[in-house]
Amino acid sequence: MKESIVKKVSVHTLKCPLIMPFTISSGSHKELENLLLKIELSDGTIGWGEAPIASHITGETIEKSAKNLRDFSHKIIGADIKNYLALLVKAEEFFEKNRSSLFAVQTAVMDAFCRFMAIPLWKLYGNKVSLGSTDITIVIGSEKDAFDFSLKMRARGFKIFKIKVGIDFDEDIKRVIAVKKAVKDCSIYLDANCAYSAKETISFISEIKKYGIVPEVLEQPVKKEDYEGLAFLSKKLKTAVVADESAYSLDDVSHMLRKNGVSGINIKMTKFGLLRAREIRQLAMAKGVKLMIGQMMESQLATFAALHFSMGSGGFDFLDLDTPYFLSAGVMSYDKKIISSSGIYNIGLVKKGIGAVPAKVYK
Repeated sequence: MKESIVKKVSVHTLKCPLIMPFTISSGSHKELENLLLKIELSDGTIGWGEAPIASHITGETIEKSAKNLRDFSHKIIGADIKNYLALLVKAEEFFEKNRSSLFAVQTAVMDAFCRFMAIPLWKLYGNKVSLGSTDITIVIGSEKDAFDFSLKMRARGFKIFKIKVGIDFDEDIKRVIAVKKAVKDCSIYLDANCAYSAKETISFISEIKKYGIVPEVLEQPVKKEDYEGLAFLSKKLKTAVVADESAYSLDDVSHMLRKNGVSGINIKMTKFGLLRAREIRQLAMAKGVKLMIGQMMESQLATFAALHFSMGSGGFDFLDLDTPYFLSAGVMSYDKKIISSSGIYNIGLVKKGIGAVPAKVYK
């Protein structure tokens, strides 16, 4: 029974330009530059994982993450993929300070295991999968750009628009109004990426309310350490206040949930990995807190892993898995078309594994 042994592990760089600069209040980038981890079993089965690198948010770098992945690779050569849980736990300990690499390893391990067993990853989380619609992000830019891009994406079928705010209060107001004019019948989310104070947030929400705009989601309006601000806004507003940057660890989330300090949690697999993401989901649901599944700048590969987790386990109120739409080239190929122009995902179409493999790997 040697066919399930890890025979080879390799690290690759994945690059792809974006269709536009992805600008938020904390930074901007013009291309995706991530790492891929490839695990090959003795029977030829291959599993893939992706480490989404967001240096301006997490401080992680391509160079350090690649070194960590190569160092860890030596620890799993010769391991049996059927003992996947032991490998996931070993990765937890090794990559505590390099979460994107943790996600890459755990995804690659589970992809290899699921392909070896000929089952889709989502079936390890639940017995059925549901349809879901992602939002599409309106990055920080001009009022006209926001209006035009919203019209374009509405024509493609999107009905949920997440607007990045936080650099200029007055310009942000204008951009939100412009988006609502372009897509009158659609849902609006806001994401400030830590840019406002609680007082400024109340002023912002009050101002756009004059134009009949009430966002369904308000993501991370205050600084990551401002738990009091999150708690105040969660109690003050009917809008779901979702913690993102403030929810970086299991300790962070436990603290907020114990204090009833937030009305929503954004689970990003890049921050938590597979095991902790599952624990955080369970805790949030036990406390009756809403759930969002989000991401950094990721290709289809990491996106599909998040989809398998969220749609297989269920309970997610908001999907923010739109970054593949910002890639200027088709980076991944997959079993069937499961990223559609309307942002509707159906991972029930994926027969085994995660369903995405690199069409082109940049070494």
